[in-house]
Amino acid sequence: MRLPVVMPQSAPAKSAAVAEALIGSLIGRPGLDLTLVDRLDAIEMGSTDQMTLEGITVPVAVLNWESTGATWASLERINFHGTRTPHRLDPDADGGGSSSRRLFLFDLVAVEKAAVDSVIAELDRLRESLSVRTFSLDSMAGAKVTPNASKPVTGQRVPPKSSPPSLAPVSRSGPPSTASESEDAKLDDLIDQLDDLDV
Repeated sequence: MRLPVVMPQSAPAKSAAVAEALIGSLIGRPGLDLTLVDRLDAIEMGSTDQMTLEGITVPVAVLNWESTGATWASLERINFHGTRTPHRLDPDADGGGSSSRRLFLFDLVAVEKAAVDSVIAELDRLRESLSVRTFSLDSMAGAKVTPNASKPVTGQRVPPKSSPPSLAPVSRSGPPSTASESEDAKLDDLIDQLDDLDV
């Protein structure tokens, strides 16, 4: 699964180096899709940025140059709803929100250039956690388990005497020949010996 990452394209002057490092690390990074938008508090309803965000229906990470509370308010204002989900860089997220879409909010205000790697590492971790498929055991409770017919059966090396698999029934119009009786006797004797060995 890919993780969309939304980030304002303009950063405070003092944070330009951090923004440059983040964008450079995110562009083309496997599994992460960077979308640059206007400042979240400046996006208007019906704008290109608002419609771009509206098209994201999966869990998304939002990196912003404001506190997570201010970011949440900006997203709610443009009807970009979701459930604020805690992660390592936002452990105090309360899970507020009524939408099933998860929002991972990142406050970049306090992020120094040296901490850019921690943001990238957390984004990678979130993407990997979303890629793990989970299922409920309750959903399997009513499932009927059927044996695999192609699985070889072990422990039975010879067929039972009553149904030799390699002999097809032969229609005879007369009494069996002496050679046939001799071959049948040898076959029965061989099967008896094999049965005696199969303990």
